[in-house]
Amino acid sequence: MTGALLIGKRVMVAEDELLVAMLIEDVLADAGCLLVGPFSNVSDALAAARDAMIDIALLDVNLRGQKIYPAAEALAARGIPFLLLSGYGRDAAPPNHPEWESVSKPFKAADLTKMLSDRVHASQ
Repeated sequence: MTGALLIGKRVMVAEDELLVAMLIEDVLADAGCLLVGPFSNVSDALAAARDAMIDIALLDVNLRGQKIYPAAEALAARGIPFLLLSGYGRDAAPPNHPEWESVSKPFKAADLTKMLSDRVHASQ
């Protein structure tokens, strides 16, 4: 049932590491998601966060040395759930947004799928 919540969902991905982006793409495809991106820089991710049709997003905290927080803010303003991806662990969220959830890298595909499903379910 967990994975069923993701079928057909448009998932925005902001990730600048090619291998990680490919892994995420495979996980999302296996879950029946539609990929939006991946975006490898903050300006492209921000544009998508503001305008693209998105159901949920996965955002690497650090894209080419820049923080993804402006895109996260845009998604939050639109009421679109997201998860931060980070090697920083649970401390990936900025101090002014401790409620933003994060997924630690490296992650297991099943854990990522469950967290995405949980966020989709919570936003319905």
